[in-house]
Amino acid sequence: MKKLLTLLFFSLIFSFSYSQELKKPSEGKSLVYFTRATATGFLINFKYFDGEKYLGKFNYGKYLVYECEPGKHLFWSKSENTDFLEAELEAGKVYIIDSEPQMGAFKAAVKLMPFDNDFNNYKNIKKYERKKEGILKAISGAKEYTISEDDLAEAKKDQEDLVKRSIEKYTKRKAEGEVYPTMTVNSNYVSNLETGK
Repeated sequence: MKKLLTLLFFSLIFSFSYSQELKKPSEGKSLVYFTRATATGFLINFKYFDGEKYLGKFNYGKYLVYECEPGKHLFWSKSENTDFLEAELEAGKVYIIDSEPQMGAFKAAVKLMPFDNDFNNYKNIKKYERKKEGILKAISGAKEYTISEDDLAEAKKDQEDLVKRSIEKYTKRKAEGEVYPTMTVNSNYVSNLETGK
């Protein structure tokens, strides 16, 4: 009971602190935030994709908001490496994927980490609250990245080969039994409390 009351208290504090910062999805849509909560490799741009669709690139100090259809998605990011995340999204919900920089040979690599909204999946409530606060600060203290239609069209041409090779790599590894991180309908969304619904 004490754990539940502590969680409720922290949720209310975060609700007041960050509810103005998070957008709501349009009717029948899902909303995905791509964040960079840590400054490691801050100058390196990570490129973001939804399947074959290029979403843009940004470095530390920015975040991307992506509205999409609910259902299955393959999100991936490219830096020195390519990291994949399988997702099942529900309409009306907001999801957060944090891009964690990793040590690379020449530049920062990327690891996509879905924010897990279930505090029971953390070692303790403090770790959950620390993770949540870091991600929400990455949104409230950063600038939203937007890409112009002209830049998107130009980048799409440049990304065609990268997309083809990356999707082939994902498909081959999946067929060989590799298991990728997943973002599920129920455990990886920001609750109504934070979105102000």
